[in-house]
Amino acid sequence: TKYGLANLYELKTLDLAENKLTGTIEYRPLYNLRELTHFDVSGNQLSGDVEALIAPSVNYANFSNNGFTSMRRFEKYKVQSFQTLRYCDVSNNAIQGDATDILEMIPPNIEQFIASHNQIYGRLPASLNNLPKLRQFEMASNALCGDLPGFTQSFATLQELDVSNQTKGFTGPIPVDVWRSLSLKILNLA
Repeated sequence: TKYGLANLYELKTLDLAENKLTGTIEYRPLYNLRELTHFDVSGNQLSGDVEALIAPSVNYANFSNNGFTSMRRFEKYKVQSFQTLRYCDVSNNAIQGDATDILEMIPPNIEQFIASHNQIYGRLPASLNNLPKLRQFEMASNALCGDLPGFTQSFATLQELDVSNQTKGFTGPIPVDVWRSLSLKILNLA
């Protein structure tokens, strides 16, 4: 058939990392892979959009080290994958977009979100209350600016926060609630 991969209904892991794959990803047939939990295309030469909710059961999605230029919105209509995604790495790409727009639709059960070394710009939202399970948040080496929000109070589980090396940089004081975060183990604001 036209979409041979989509016929692998029992596929649980699709690891295409560290090849020399080029072009864009046709996501539509992947959504038929109802058992797919692990998707890794890191270390290739892929471009176009990132669609992290690629399959209904996916909990690990790694798109790092490619040439992706944008992220599709995390669509709530993909209800099942919107609830299952725990790990999403889009670091080391050329993703452009407003930080608030990218972050407002992240699935609520995400535990690790890594978007360092891109071209993400703007201010971080004041609150990320919609992410109660977030443990690792990395957006280092982008173009974030403005006041550093005090959003660590939003996550009782946040262990790693890295928003270092911004081309525009943060201004203002470090929010007091950063020092009150009992679970924080790594804080990088350099």
